[in-house]
Amino acid sequence: MTGRVYTSEKNRPFKRGEVVEVDPARGRARVEFADEDGNVSYWLNVNQPAAGGNKAYWMPDVGSQVNCLVDWDGEDGCIIGSLYSEADPPPTSDGDAIHIRTSCGLEIIVSKGGGDITVRNAANVRVQASGEVRITAPKIVLEGEVHLGGDGGQLVHRKGDVDSDGDAAVGSASKVYAV
Repeated sequence: MTGRVYTSEKNRPFKRGEVVEVDPARGRARVEFADEDGNVSYWLNVNQPAAGGNKAYWMPDVGSQVNCLVDWDGEDGCIIGSLYSEADPPPTSDGDAIHIRTSCGLEIIVSKGGGDITVRNAANVRVQASGEVRITAPKIVLEGEVHLGGDGGQLVHRKGDVDSDGDAAVGSASKVYAV
């Protein structure tokens, strides 16, 4: 500590600003502080939920409003989080939801109370595992064309086909292919 005395708004440690540059490889960004006549910070680390053996990564976009803590000289500090505004409101008003929305429109919504997970507007979804993938539920509904074992297999059932017991084989899928 430099022994500096808090004398003005310019050297207060808590600041709000706008991200003007991002270094995603190093997890840091530069911020313009309007209360300091548009001065731009040195590189500030962006706080992350986890950065050890378990990792989480989320960088602010250029133009995002952020809260920062900086030292008295404005030479070191960190971005502690983003904040919402009228121009950038929260993605939901549901206090029971964990809601992530990306700039391309992808949404991941978790209902904290109900336990549901919804993924919307994903271009593609891939699940990769080094072991088994198991889906267990009282009812599994597949809508659309279903390929078992990859593309190019033989058509084994179509929507409305009936198996030997008289049950619809895959009632909600339009086509099912197996390799």
